[in-house]
Amino acid sequence: MIVVRYALGLVLVLAVAGKLRDPRGFRDSLGAFGLRGAVGTAAAGAVVAVEVGTAALLFSPAPGLVAGVAATVLGAGFTAAQTYLVAAGGPAACQCFGVREPVSWRTWARAAAVLALGLLLLAVPA
Repeated sequence: MIVVRYALGLVLVLAVAGKLRDPRGFRDSLGAFGLRGAVGTAAAGAVVAVEVGTAALLFSPAPGLVAGVAATVLGAGFTAAQTYLVAAGGPAACQCFGVREPVSWRTWARAAAVLALGLLLLAVPA
């Protein structure tokens, strides 16, 4: 399970790096959820902080159960957000890895993969 932990941690580090390359673009992409202005800025900061914290847990000697819970909660949030945007069907952008792309089943699948890996860590804690 250490490979899963480190792989997921690396994915989150890359996601954070992408958001930090274009923080304004990421913040603006949250407008699809009605998060604009100061609220959008705070939400963008919170997402990055949670990703950093989860990545740190994944790379740490924290128990597998703790890392699994954190990754599962984060993945569930990402998947819920992508599900909402895909179901809404309107033009929305995902800036998940610092590259603006239209929300699609592909972006949903990436979010669901984070959820699945978190669940795997829960099922087989190491």
